[in-house]
Amino acid sequence: MITTISNPPYNMKWEEPIFAQTQERFSHTEVPPESNANLAFVLTALDESDRCIFILPCGVLSSNNKKEKEIMKYLIESNFIEAVIVCPDKMFEATNIPTCIIVFDKHKTTSTIELLDMRNKYEIEVREQNGQFGGNSHTNRTYKKEVKAFTDQIMNEAIFCIEERKNIAEYCKSVSIEDVKKHDYILIPSRYIDFVEQETLHREYKDIVNDLNRVIREKNNCKLTINETLAKNLGFDIELYKQDHIQDKELNDLIKQLSGEKIEKHNYFSTTKNKNEIKFENNSKEQLSSVLIMIFNMWKQHLYYLNIEENRYLAELRDALLPDLMSGKIDIGGNK
Repeated sequence: MITTISNPPYNMKWEEPIFAQTQERFSHTEVPPESNANLAFVLTALDESDRCIFILPCGVLSSNNKKEKEIMKYLIESNFIEAVIVCPDKMFEATNIPTCIIVFDKHKTTSTIELLDMRNKYEIEVREQNGQFGGNSHTNRTYKKEVKAFTDQIMNEAIFCIEERKNIAEYCKSVSIEDVKKHDYILIPSRYIDFVEQETLHREYKDIVNDLNRVIREKNNCKLTINETLAKNLGFDIELYKQDHIQDKELNDLIKQLSGEKIEKHNYFSTTKNKNEIKFENNSKEQLSSVLIMIFNMWKQHLYYLNIEENRYLAELRDALLPDLMSGKIDIGGNK
């Protein structure tokens, strides 16, 4: 049995030979498009070998090109594909493009395709590299680069799964040609491999709702009533402030069923038609709103400043009045 192992140039353009369809390698399916020679390399190798192993870009697994889809359909229905391995990215020094390994065998003894998702099966290797292009300052430079690599153990595990047609959740699955046909001949392993559903841990619903209600109560403690026109002139998005995040009765009933608590309604903003009215209210009898405390403190500070200003002007007025009163220029009865 002749085996070909190939890592051809990726996605390169090529020129379709004259009367290509008469050549044996292209006689059973479409001729690959001139825009991409990936499958031209594959069909050529299969014409010359019984078994081929190719490293290719992952795009071949789900091409939208009509000719490439027909070629993949031919390879799958002819039972020539033994295994597909999706590799980690950054496995090569020269490119970070995601790649896959496809094993072709024209004399398979099974009728299934083993699909392996090995994107998380790697170890990091640090390799030294010399610059390839540019001036002496670059070509003479040696630098280190991290790449992802398969260890012998990782490769042996993959070979074992292919040979034994294993089904392992989140790693590999043996699929029939009929299964692949149902997926429009797409060979991306994650489309078929079973994934383990993990339970999402979260706090008790009651604790979440209690925290949510604590925030809503704090908002509701200080209610603003404001003239609608004035609010718009001040830049208020009235509908946003009026919005209640939990308006759906069925949703709120479900939350009460899960937590035993109901989410409180918003009551911190309303508009009025009363001209220029602005009114803050403390809605809680048990707790003073922190917003009102801040407003109160700002009010006190501003009044303190205004009192100083007032006293300054009163002193200025006194100093102006006293000389005139003492001289009789101004009569306290109002006569000059």
